[in-house]
Amino acid sequence: MGGSTQSKPGMKLRTIHSLAAEVHESKQPIFQVFFVRHGQTKENAMRIIQGHLNTNLNEEGVSQAELCSKVLGRISFDSIWSSDLDRCIQTRDIVLKPHLEELPESRIHTTELLRERSFGDVEGYDYQTVARTLRQRKLTWDTVGETNEVFQKRLLEAWDQVISEALMDDLKRVIIISHGGAISSLIHCLIKRRGFALSNQINTAVITSLLNTSITIVNVTIKSDGGVLAGEVVEFNNANHLKRHETTDEGSIEEEIVDNF
Repeated sequence: MGGSTQSKPGMKLRTIHSLAAEVHESKQPIFQVFFVRHGQTKENAMRIIQGHLNTNLNEEGVSQAELCSKVLGRISFDSIWSSDLDRCIQTRDIVLKPHLEELPESRIHTTELLRERSFGDVEGYDYQTVARTLRQRKLTWDTVGETNEVFQKRLLEAWDQVISEALMDDLKRVIIISHGGAISSLIHCLIKRRGFALSNQINTAVITSLLNTSITIVNVTIKSDGGVLAGEVVEFNNANHLKRHETTDEGSIEEEIVDNF
């Protein structure tokens, strides 16, 4: 998978700024939710499973966040949400520095609900070692740490908190700094459980692993009574801001685990 959203043949990719403008141009009341995956960590580079480990950005991760800030620095946000793990907070502080200085503290949230999936006792070990051990014991990834059901439930709880604040205070655009697996899992939940649509410019085959500091955007349409009418994922895994495009393995869930976590 390449460094930016993969579109269907013949489709022209829209820029992040043109997508952000939709909130003002739409004839229906909408607000936008931006997602950004944290920058690279040493553990990412070494293919170590992090989960709830509290790791830090490496030099490359800081550089990625600085490049991302050049794109998002020109977009206004009414509220900021972040995982409470340091790699996300560090990414937030670099990418959104001007916004953090302008927004009141009540609009800046950190929560463990946006953490990556926990992998329990296998956190801190490299992917290949864990995968080999699981195969030898005839176990699956869902048998270690947090189950997918529990993981998805808390992600939807976080989403509902974000939406509740946005609807109550008539916010136009919010941003969430989280983890690769958390963002992709939440997007899947919104599509499968909440009936959200996927833009016809996005190839469904690429709704898997996310690049560090990639940008994903969801437009939420508001009903006249103030509730959620519909939602659409209009951008996924856009990392055009990076100077060089990373590549990740495609294929099994096991391969995606390391790319995301």
